[in-house]
Amino acid sequence: MEDFDDKELIGWLEEQGAIVWEGLDPSGEPLFKFNLDILQVVMPELYKEVMEDIDTDLLSLYQDGLLDVEYDENLNALFKPTQKAIDLAEKFGLPPYPLQD
Repeated sequence: MEDFDDKELIGWLEEQGAIVWEGLDPSGEPLFKFNLDILQVVMPELYKEVMEDIDTDLLSLYQDGLLDVEYDENLNALFKPTQKAIDLAEKFGLPPYPLQD
């Protein structure tokens, strides 16, 4: 896999089911969604990087007062936006929370 260029890597990850194309962002860049269970098996080093990024981002949101963390009876973390985050989202025209289907 070391010889893959970016497009080949993305194609390979899609074939494995580790990523799914979600669409384009406003600037035209492709957006992908990870299937973390598959990614952990087929490319553990990328899985580790993704999880570290998620952990860093969640901690930053918590420290900035934008995220609350609660734990269920099995000690699974449940993340919810704070009122500060909801107000900011509204200010920037994002969908209301909780998200409506």
